[in-house]
Amino acid sequence: MKRIVLAAVAVCLILSGCATTGQTPAQVSANLITQVHKACAVAQPTLASLQLMQSQLTAPQQADVAKAATIVTEVCTSTVPAVPASVSEMVQTAFPLVLKLVDASPMSAQDKTTAFVALTAAQIAVSAALAQ
Repeated sequence: MKRIVLAAVAVCLILSGCATTGQTPAQVSANLITQVHKACAVAQPTLASLQLMQSQLTAPQQADVAKAATIVTEVCTSTVPAVPASVSEMVQTAFPLVLKLVDASPMSAQDKTTAFVALTAAQIAVSAALAQ
């Protein structure tokens, strides 16, 4: 269930950039950064509270908190790359970042492989469309 929620959040963040119309890449990037900051404002204190409760958690729950801590730390403390000047630059920076998030997620190896293949195919398709 936790994996589904994490995957849903990731998909919503990714698609939030796609759902905007009529915005420049800089505006889309700024919007995404704002959404990440809002998510981190909730995730970081929640995680801190869960980490203080370690003695009351079972071993699998502690492992889940540790995985969540890795992801939250990676997302909330990472530096934001410069705003891409073009869609092709955005493709070159966004897809690797999403792949990194998938790799850090607690998804099963099979789910990660499926996500990697789908994201790579999407990156190839977008790059091919831009090349024409």
